[in-house]
Amino acid sequence: MKQYTGMRKGISLVEMIVAVILFATLSAIGIKYYKNFFNTELTAKKARVAALLDQGAQMSNAYDAYIVQVGTIANLDVNLTELDDANVSILSRLPVAIAGMATGLADGTGAWELNKSTGISGTSGIALQYKLDMNATGRSITSDDEQYCAIINHEFNASVEFNASNATVFPTVVTDAYNAYGPVFCWDNGTHLTLFIVKP
Repeated sequence: MKQYTGMRKGISLVEMIVAVILFATLSAIGIKYYKNFFNTELTAKKARVAALLDQGAQMSNAYDAYIVQVGTIANLDVNLTELDDANVSILSRLPVAIAGMATGLADGTGAWELNKSTGISGTSGIALQYKLDMNATGRSITSDDEQYCAIINHEFNASVEFNASNATVFPTVVTDAYNAYGPVFCWDNGTHLTLFIVKP
């Protein structure tokens, strides 16, 4: 009987199983730490803010089209219901409140509102507003509203931090917020954190 004295030409089944088990274990540990490292909650909030800002652009464009078509905002109510009126036909329907960010009705009222008296000099004095009030409680309890407001302001001013709490101070004077962030900003109106899109 001849004894084998060279190198093997492969790996055994046992060695293969050990390698697969080690790879699976390392992968499971890596995924666990990746989920801890990657903040999925913050990413979900950023996605909601992106959807809100997209709605804001849609509402701003619809407002501009309404002014061109009708010529005045005299008939435009606070809930902007005239924008989806059959006689005007600018929007097929008003955007609904984004779940987790504000309360509102299924027909879109109660989410976006028209503010005809912003008091910001050098502008039309008109703004589209969206009150961030997830629980309809104002600022009396800790909620995600502060985080949403910080993300909105960060989108338009990179020096603003993403992280916020109910102790975070947001501008309480609309002109200060406008001067700090420009025509799109989130501020504290005393009862709600509010996204403003100021019309020139």
